[in-house]
Amino acid sequence: MKAPHVCILQTSFAKREDTVAFLKERVPGVRVEFITDSTLLSDVRANGGPTQAVIDRMTLYAKAAEISGADLIVNSCSTVGEVADIYEKEVHIPVMKIDLPMAREAVSLGSRFALIATVETTLGPSQRLIEKVAHQQGKEVTCTQYLHNSAWDALQAGHPQEHNRILMESIRQLDKQGFDAIVMAQVSMRALLPDLKDVRTPLLCSFFSGYSAVADKLNEIARQDDSHKALQ
Repeated sequence: MKAPHVCILQTSFAKREDTVAFLKERVPGVRVEFITDSTLLSDVRANGGPTQAVIDRMTLYAKAAEISGADLIVNSCSTVGEVADIYEKEVHIPVMKIDLPMAREAVSLGSRFALIATVETTLGPSQRLIEKVAHQQGKEVTCTQYLHNSAWDALQAGHPQEHNRILMESIRQLDKQGFDAIVMAQVSMRALLPDLKDVRTPLLCSFFSGYSAVADKLNEIARQDDSHKALQ
């Protein structure tokens, strides 16, 4: 079986080891590469959404990933998730959004969701993605947004424990409010999960559902390549 190649587009230099380990455990011989531009997130935040310059840069990164031989591109940041809908039309390899499986999982669980984030520009794209999935299934949903800028500020100041404390306190309060699911809008929030096993409301994080779907797609690509070679 051919070893597939995935390129992950990132907006921060957050630790990558767990992503690589997760995919290597599930996809034999996978090659995992990253293209990271940490200015994207600050530009989107400063302008309240993706500018044409952000779209142009991400389109160039997607094209670079394709030229490098990638079989699949992963858009790993929810804030620029809608940009992926634009640049996927400019490349000839599949593009996957890390939070789409999470949105589908949320819609399968009900119609009333708490959406929690530390960056305001993440909330709109995340909510619109959930609403889009629900609409495709003929459902109506309600997303209540919870923004915790103070957690982001703590993280940027080098205080990850304070970041985690703020978010976990909020999630435990939301757990009492009867939501069908609590949606963690940023993939980095996966670090909270081991300490939230007491939360009874389904707690969704895009890391596990998203990269599981990526692994499935990479294995499918490898099988298709083997089948094509067998027919030659």
